[in-house]
Amino acid sequence: MNTTEKEKFESLWTDFIALVKGKLISTAAKQKLSTPLANLILSDAASSWNSDYEINGRWLSGLKGVDSKKAELVGEILLNDMRFTGMNTKRELPNYYNYIIPTVGACTGCAISMYLDYGKLVQAASTIIPAVLLYPAVTTFRNRMNETNKDKCIEDYIAQLEKYKNSVISVLS
Repeated sequence: MNTTEKEKFESLWTDFIALVKGKLISTAAKQKLSTPLANLILSDAASSWNSDYEINGRWLSGLKGVDSKKAELVGEILLNDMRFTGMNTKRELPNYYNYIIPTVGACTGCAISMYLDYGKLVQAASTIIPAVLLYPAVTTFRNRMNETNKDKCIEDYIAQLEKYKNSVISVLS
């Protein structure tokens, strides 16, 4: 009994985690992900454990028929206790960095060419080239950094759910 219920739960849990992670990813693509918003997403996904129309809810209802005490404890964990806690996330680079760094590069190029007393054409090129090269580099770096932070944040939220899985498995064992 316990082994099969545990195996069923682990299978359902894998699907549940995929659902939560998918919702977190799609939400993070549209807006900044915060702990209250992540908890709202988790609460919405966790409602599947309470619905007889969902496979998760049918499994929990079936567990009630087999062992109502365990089902009550499992339901308490999955429906009431499961929450994300706040995390320390790395700050994002502000948008103005896209403009400040190329501007500093352009000013530096201009100052060096003026100091070395180059002609007007070289001075113009020394001003424009660093700005033109630095803008896409800074933008790409900033976007990658923000995407990495977003991915790490989602993975950290998903990792927090492991303790709830372990709690349910210990109840079912």
